[in-house]
Amino acid sequence: MEEEQLKKAQQEEKQARHKHGAKADKKEGKRKKEKEKKSKKHKKKKKKKSKSSGESSEAEWVEVTKEMREAEAAKEKLEEASMVGPAIPEYLLQKEAALTDDHTKHVNYGKDMLRGEAAAMAAYIAQGKRIPRRGEIGLSSTEITEFEKIGYVMSGTRHKSMEATRLRKENQVMTAEEKRLLSGFTHDERKKKEEIVLQQFKSFIESKKTKN
Repeated sequence: MEEEQLKKAQQEEKQARHKHGAKADKKEGKRKKEKEKKSKKHKKKKKKKSKSSGESSEAEWVEVTKEMREAEAAKEKLEEASMVGPAIPEYLLQKEAALTDDHTKHVNYGKDMLRGEAAAMAAYIAQGKRIPRRGEIGLSSTEITEFEKIGYVMSGTRHKSMEATRLRKENQVMTAEEKRLLSGFTHDERKKKEEIVLQQFKSFIESKKTKN
């Protein structure tokens, strides 16, 4: 009887161990499945990120194909065909603009001139007004000329040395302004002549095209 009871107890222990092992195996299987699912999700996220980065890089970098180059070349040819004759280089246009600016802005008024004195005199000359002299404060140029016509002598014209320096400075400014105006006039005239010659060439080329 005791042996039978021992056998039964051993069998029950074996069954309990078997059940416990099966449960543990099931738990491990579940854990493995969950890990696999997580790893798959992580891989999918990585793929999505790589795709998005690839798309952004494709948007930033565009390869220049032969068709694009041919289209650009065709556009340039059309622009050149619309122009009659060779185009003026850009560096020559820039030089011309710089020369015109120098003629208009920077004028050499000569020596022995105070800062801003020559520019102020030139402003009065450009307006066609009389240049005010030393001691002529509180009166306009028109009023001074009227007083001088009547017979008044202004304080600036009494001293011979002051009068000489004033006349010298005025003459310097006048000559510089005359030179500037003449240079601008010659520049404009040269441009007009060039435009006339260009128009003549254009009309000649167009007449040849129509004949052909």
